[in-house]
Amino acid sequence: MAAGEQLAGVKPKALTAARRQLQQALQKGKLAHAYLLAGGGEAAQMELARYLAAALNCREPREGEPCGRCRSCRQMAGGNHPDFYLLKPQGTTLKIDQIRELERRLTFRAFQGGARVAVLAGADAMTEAAANCLLKTLEEPPEGAYLILLAAQPDLLLPTIRSRCQELHLGWEGGVSPVGVTYWNRLARAGLAAMLQEILPELEKEDDLRSVLQAMALACRDQLVWQLTGAATLLLQPEGFLPVPLSPAKTWRCFRLIQAAQVAIERNGNRRLALEVLMFNLHRELASTPE
Repeated sequence: MAAGEQLAGVKPKALTAARRQLQQALQKGKLAHAYLLAGGGEAAQMELARYLAAALNCREPREGEPCGRCRSCRQMAGGNHPDFYLLKPQGTTLKIDQIRELERRLTFRAFQGGARVAVLAGADAMTEAAANCLLKTLEEPPEGAYLILLAAQPDLLLPTIRSRCQELHLGWEGGVSPVGVTYWNRLARAGLAAMLQEILPELEKEDDLRSVLQAMALACRDQLVWQLTGAATLLLQPEGFLPVPLSPAKTWRCFRLIQAAQVAIERNGNRRLALEVLMFNLHRELASTPE
């Protein structure tokens, strides 16, 4: 990926700020040993993590940018760099055995004399045992080793883990779907039968379901902001906005439910089941007596 090229799915301002921050830290020799990348989608987070790994190991970097030509850069591009470790959830979680194996590898010297970089995709899906195990590494990171945690929902991470990472927020995903706003407005006023018989089948057929759910979450967020401030200027999606008579607490829970469905689907969960769970949970919040 060329220098300055926009990462897919991230707003330019958020991308520019995150990339510039890493470049400046590299140039000044003040890079943190652990980063938490949140927001923007896992694909964009992975692109930024790979950029950092390439820049750390590039033989001829220029102003914090990897050259893209040296042996290390070619290995990174080919996905076979010996000092780059990528952990992904086994099933639905990152397990303690995976963290222990990573710790073992990080104790070795770098094969090519550069930095060892470990990326933990789905870091917010660690088991409690895995999180406690990782905490030890974050407290005493091996020299020359860097950890990059990717999280769709950073709030699910242990506060002690978050406090030991420098957070970079990539913002909301770009290309917000207006269809998602329409779905939210329909769901907020539908009964359970309509949710299951009409809205769910339509959602299930959406080609880009992730973007639709993201837009639904943004619409829900706008409801919360409106309820708390009454300021239309703070709405992210003012087009099609329709106030819903919900308490802020219920709106917040709806937001988290939509996020949970996003995460389940992004991790290759059963699409139908994830949407059914979302419908039942949203109905519970939307149909009950306001708090």
